[in-house]
Amino acid sequence: MKRFIAVILILSGIFLISYPKLKEAYFDYQQKKLIETWNKTMEDLGDYPDEAPKEDTSAPLESKKNDYLIEYINSHMEGMLKIDKINIFLPILKGATKTNLDISAASVSGTGNPGDIGNYCISAHRSRSYGRQFNRLNELKKGDKIEIIVKDKTYTYVVSETFLVEAEDTWVMLPQKDKKLLTLITCDYSRKPYPRLIVRANLLESGENI
Repeated sequence: MKRFIAVILILSGIFLISYPKLKEAYFDYQQKKLIETWNKTMEDLGDYPDEAPKEDTSAPLESKKNDYLIEYINSHMEGMLKIDKINIFLPILKGATKTNLDISAASVSGTGNPGDIGNYCISAHRSRSYGRQFNRLNELKKGDKIEIIVKDKTYTYVVSETFLVEAEDTWVMLPQKDKKLLTLITCDYSRKPYPRLIVRANLLESGENI
């Protein structure tokens, strides 16, 4: 009996140590599938077949998974966030819920829309793993480019400033007169309680140079 209890305790310890990495791997897989399906959906929008596609019965289970992901995208996804400088290419999900933030970046409900006058706000976790989610957001500087890809249109924003605010400082999400703003929001671990790292950017209008 003692040996059995010892084995259970050892296995429990291994699971507790491995859990954070297993959780990250699971959400990374979900994110990868979302990106793959998003890209496929965008390609399909540009295709106009002469006849209806033939039914594929070779992999019914995989087909059901793809159908589910496409349905998820149609109901939860707004576009893609692309920042070449820090190697970010993330789905933007609708609403900064716990589920959406665990998977990817998410827009903050009630804020602006891409390319419009207002303040389009996107939030994501500041993962402890290098390069994951908004882990490298602090590397952005004034003049860096951020792209929002929505269907067949790309909006380019240029970083104007980065700064820290307290968690309750929701004023960073408010619009500023007639400006077309993008605000990226994540945690900063430099002190406790954790402040929020803010990256503010302005829309680059057609014909404008940085």
